Amino acid sequence: DERDPSFIEKLMLYARGNLFIPDARIGWVKPSVKYLTKYLLQHPEIDTIITTGPPHSLHLIGMKLQAKHKVRWIADFRDPWTSIHYHKSLRLGKKAVKKHLKLEHQVLNAADDIIVTSPGTKREFQELTKRPIHLITNGFDEDSMVVGTLDTKFSLVHIGSLLSNRNPKILWEAIKELNEEIPSFKEDLELKLIGVVANEIKDTLQEYRLLSYVKTPGYVSHLEALQLQRKAQVLVLIEMNRSETTAILPGKVFEYLYAKRPIIALGPEGSDIKGILDETRSGQFFNYSNKDLLKTHITSLYNQYKTGNLSVSHANIEHYSRKNLTNDLAKILAK
Repeated sequence: DERDPSFIEKLMLYARGNLFIPDARIGWVKPSVKYLTKYLLQHPEIDTIITTGPPHSLHLIGMKLQAKHKVRWIADFRDPWTSIHYHKSLRLGKKAVKKHLKLEHQVLNAADDIIVTSPGTKREFQELTKRPIHLITNGFDEDSMVVGTLDTKFSLVHIGSLLSNRNPKILWEAIKELNEEIPSFKEDLELKLIGVVANEIKDTLQEYRLLSYVKTPGYVSHLEALQLQRKAQVLVLIEMNRSETTAILPGKVFEYLYAKRPIIALGPEGSDIKGILDETRSGQFFNYSNKDLLKTHITSLYNQYKTGNLSVSHANIEHYSRKNLTNDLAKILAK
C-alpha cells in the first residue's frame, strides 16, 4: 500500500489477525468437514486428500478429515505460515502469535506429506517437523502462442505491480548514472513497467530524471505479458528488501525463465531467487547494497545489446515446466 492505514483499517487488521485464526476463512472448517465426511463415506475409494494454503484454514480441514477417516493427507503450502512477511502487519497479540504457532506445529506434524514451493520454506519446516517435505516450485506453461521480436530499444521490463514497498532506488540510481556517463545510453533506454505503479515510485523516477523513459501501460492480458517478456532486452525482477521474503519465489520468476531473456533480480541477502538464477544460468541477482556491481552488470548487458549479441546462456529450464512439475507431484501421489 502507498499510504498509512486509517484507524478503521488498523482496527480491521487487528480483528483479522487476532479474532480470525489462522485466517478469515476459519468459518469454512466446520461445514466443510461435515460435508466432506459424508462425501468420503459415500466414496470409500478416495484414499488421499490434498489441502492447499494459504488460506491455512484449509489445512485444518485436512487434519480433521485425516483423523476421522484415516485417509492419507498431503498439506501443500504455497507460502510459509507464521514467517510470511505480512504477518507483522496483522498486529498480532501474544495470544494470537501463540495460537498460530500451535496450529502450524499441529499441521506440520500431522500431515503425511508436506509440499512447499521454495528451498527456504523447506529448510524452515525441517526445523519444525520430521514429516516428509517435498519441494515443488511454481512453473511455466509451454505456450506456442508466445511470439515476438526483440524490442529495438534497450528495454528493461518489469511485469507485475510495483507498490511503494518495492521501490528499487538502487536500480534507478544506477540507470541515472549510466545516462550521464554513456552518451548513447539515454538514446537507447526504455523502461517498461507493466501493471500498477505506485505514485512513490513515479516520484522517485521523476527525481532521477527517468520518467520520460518509462512506459506504464497498466494491466495487460496474460498472453500479452508473456509476449512482452519474450520481446524484452532485459527482464527485471524486484522483491522486497526484507528477511521475511527470502523464501518467496514469485510465479513470474518461472515465466521469466521461459522467456529466455537476461534477468536482473533485486532482493534480500539469502534469497532463494538467486539459487534459481544460478542453477539455470538465466541472470544475475543483486542485493540492495550492490549498486556498483549492478551498474557494471547493466553496462555489460548494454554493450552486448549494442553489438547485437545480448542473450542468455540458460540451462535446466525444462525442469520448471508445469508438465515436469506435475510429474513430480504424480510421483508423490503414487507413493
